[in-house]
Amino acid sequence: MAGVGVGTGVMNSLLGKLTALLSDEYNLLKSVRKEIQFLERELSGMRVLLERLADMEEKLDGLAKGWRDRVRDLSYDIEDCIDRFMDRLGSGDAKPKFMKRTARRLKTLWARHNIATQIKELKARVVEESERRDRYKLDESCYGPTKTVEIDPRITSLHEEVKDLVAMDGRVKQVTALLMDESMELKVLPIVGSGGLGKTTLAMEVYRKIGVDFQCRGFVSVSRTLDLEKLLKDILSQIDKDAYGNSNRWEKEQLIRETKQILTGKRYFIVIDDVWKEQDWKLVKAAFPENNNGSRIIATTRITGVANQCCSNSGGQPYQMVPLDDDASRKLFLKRIFSSDDPCPSELEEVSTGILRKCGGLPLAISTFASLLANKPHKKDEWERLQDSIGTGPSLDNDGNLKVMKDILLLSYWDLPHHLKTCLLYLSIYPEDHKIKCKELKWKWMAEGFLDRQWGRLDEVAENCINELVNRNMIQSVDVHFNGTVKYCRVHDMVLDLIISLSDEENFATVLNGRVCNQFPNKIRRLSMQFSGKENNGAVFAIKETKIYVRSLTTFSQFGQMPHIVLVDFHALRVLDLARCYWLKNKDVKHIGSSRQLRYLRIRSGEITELPDEIGKLQHLETLDLRYCYFLLRLPSTVAQLRKLVRLFVSYGTQLPASGFWSLQALEELRVRETDDPVRFAEEVNESGKCNLRYLHTSEQIAERLFCNPCCTYPYLQVLKIQCGFGMVPRGMASLKNLVKLCINVKEFDYEGLQVLMGMPSLANLELDIIRVAINEKLIIDSDGFKLLKVFRFHYTLFPNGIEVKPTGGLQLAFAPGAMPALRCLRLDLSPMIVASNFFADLVVEHLPGLAQLEVEIDCYEAAPGRVKAMECSIEKATNLLPKCRIRVRKAFERLMFKDDEEWEDVVTKRISAKKGDQKNERVTTKN
Repeated sequence: MAGVGVGTGVMNSLLGKLTALLSDEYNLLKSVRKEIQFLERELSGMRVLLERLADMEEKLDGLAKGWRDRVRDLSYDIEDCIDRFMDRLGSGDAKPKFMKRTARRLKTLWARHNIATQIKELKARVVEESERRDRYKLDESCYGPTKTVEIDPRITSLHEEVKDLVAMDGRVKQVTALLMDESMELKVLPIVGSGGLGKTTLAMEVYRKIGVDFQCRGFVSVSRTLDLEKLLKDILSQIDKDAYGNSNRWEKEQLIRETKQILTGKRYFIVIDDVWKEQDWKLVKAAFPENNNGSRIIATTRITGVANQCCSNSGGQPYQMVPLDDDASRKLFLKRIFSSDDPCPSELEEVSTGILRKCGGLPLAISTFASLLANKPHKKDEWERLQDSIGTGPSLDNDGNLKVMKDILLLSYWDLPHHLKTCLLYLSIYPEDHKIKCKELKWKWMAEGFLDRQWGRLDEVAENCINELVNRNMIQSVDVHFNGTVKYCRVHDMVLDLIISLSDEENFATVLNGRVCNQFPNKIRRLSMQFSGKENNGAVFAIKETKIYVRSLTTFSQFGQMPHIVLVDFHALRVLDLARCYWLKNKDVKHIGSSRQLRYLRIRSGEITELPDEIGKLQHLETLDLRYCYFLLRLPSTVAQLRKLVRLFVSYGTQLPASGFWSLQALEELRVRETDDPVRFAEEVNESGKCNLRYLHTSEQIAERLFCNPCCTYPYLQVLKIQCGFGMVPRGMASLKNLVKLCINVKEFDYEGLQVLMGMPSLANLELDIIRVAINEKLIIDSDGFKLLKVFRFHYTLFPNGIEVKPTGGLQLAFAPGAMPALRCLRLDLSPMIVASNFFADLVVEHLPGLAQLEVEIDCYEAAPGRVKAMECSIEKATNLLPKCRIRVRKAFERLMFKDDEEWEDVVTKRISAKKGDQKNERVTTKN
């Protein structure tokens, strides 16, 4: 079992620390040693009982829950006490000299006797709970080991295309018919129904089907607490990238005006998902002009009154979602459990009918319950046991549906292993509809101690947890990497309601999300600040009083502050995520060294210009993320003291001191662009980091020195991203045998550079940017290299001044038969002004039979329309050879293209003449 669990508290990690404290390394007073030995013996017995209680969590009565909660809380308090003592005492030297030993004893005398008093108090609480323990009789349940988990392919197959979605074809046709009539007036179609009926899925499928017919389109989601600025910016990011780039400076009123102005005169299609209040709809609707261009809006909601409000001006009626009928329910149920062609075994027919009757036709309930059964043996007694535990079937009213939904989700929660329950409850700290980056979530899980090293590498264990939660439909994957791992996830609203409720019951996390809260826990263990201001003033006192117990503090409010909360004396803090505290200043983090237990630290503020030297005191720190502290000029030299640091990310303008870098022996992931001594930095990395380095994101200045030696080797390096451009591909990169992903910019690219890249045997994802204006060379990718490459992005476009040179030839790229046999996705970002006119004719894309997706972006910046048209025709001819490939062609900066070829010729001539004149004047000046 992991060190920290929702049911067992920190009992496991605590017992490990008590064992360490009894070792010869710590010179304890004899009385304290006896107390520690007693605690270790007594708590070991309590741990067994806690684990049994955790196994039968849903069956506990009030007395058992009360005992469990007190012992769990006791484990936290004891560990906090031990942690403070061990930090004060330190480990000391193996054989300290007499004067040093005497000074040390004097220095730690107060700590020694203070721990004695605290331990006696804690012992008394342990004795009291031990006496109560004898009055409980509990059955022991089994706890299965964790197994390697992969994403269930059936999840993906259910949602890839409309035809694969159960009972969705007819609904999509109905909604499409309602929208795509001959009316040119703005039409709003609300889709209304209770949670779990598939409103969002239906809206998304309609959006995918008809969205391409509109000039502007966007899909956004509304939370129960409307964040209008966030929502409008999300819309702008989809309809106008340039406007979105300026939106950070705009207030709500200007955002509404700008959005309305952009959409005026255009035919647009917007989906507003999950509207909760009529007033929210009025605010959102104000951003959409009522033009006569045939624009359409879909709004999904669970509330009939809101739906009526949405279509009040368009004279239509809401589209009412209804539960699935028996046939569709059974199809969805069996498709999730078995393969599409396998029928339900005859012995399970009757019990499956009973289960479906209790699901009441709710797609989310059916899918969730089927996911639960998919992970169990297909035996009748197993299914009957689950059927009996559901309770009564759903009623017809919304509240009844909601109750049944929570009951079904709760059953899935009970079925989770202990560590997955803990990982899932941790997601309660995220706001509704929040797009959670899985990589950062996994780092926090590790920092909190939710995972056990006995199961393997913690990052791989965390990946298994993500996959398992996706497979069980407890979280939803939003974006997936090329290798199948989940990049972003989110929590369904119903699941979020459930885990927030459970988190409150267990005092696992305290969420400040705008809810009225009249009473706070006596000891806040984890704190999520999603809104700040007056609604949180009541929480400030509680936080100040209990901050020595807080283990996790995460902020999400972008524009507020944390009034009167000083970041000092958070002694138990493991995770500090200040990613939304843009107001944070140097003085606010000057005491960061007092949080000695900190494992994860993320700061995002434009006001931070320096960090205190005492950051070196964070001896347990594993993740230091400063990527968005753009004005942090330099890291203090004491960073080299962070011996347990695994991940270090800084912004492009932050300079990393080279001296002492070799001491970061645990470092695996590094993002840095500048250092005060690149040569020494490379030397120190080669002394330490190369053994463990798995991820490196750096500049060409540093990379040139790291990979200048053809014999250099980084055996664990899997991801390499190099910002800015090399002159050419460093030959030393040929030794990167385990590299999986490479993102590289080069000024010049030739056949020799191609050979270096093709010589990387493990490469699966390649992003190659060429930034020199033009090369006249044909590059042929043969069958000898790139055998595992799945994703290939090739970027070759003009700089703004590239038009000064009129290319006579251009780049040519071709694939020989048998090249890139694993390639699934090919993306080409090209300018028609620098590639050869026969680029696509010579590409020979038909030699890529496994290609599933081809994306071409044509850079039209200062391009001649004739060349653009010629490239489009060439693309069309080439792509006709790929009938099974999904093809997408996009033109970028089209409005910056010249109006005709003659204008392009005139501008080129003038610029060349001007450049020649400048060169002549320069020679004259030099001569004089």
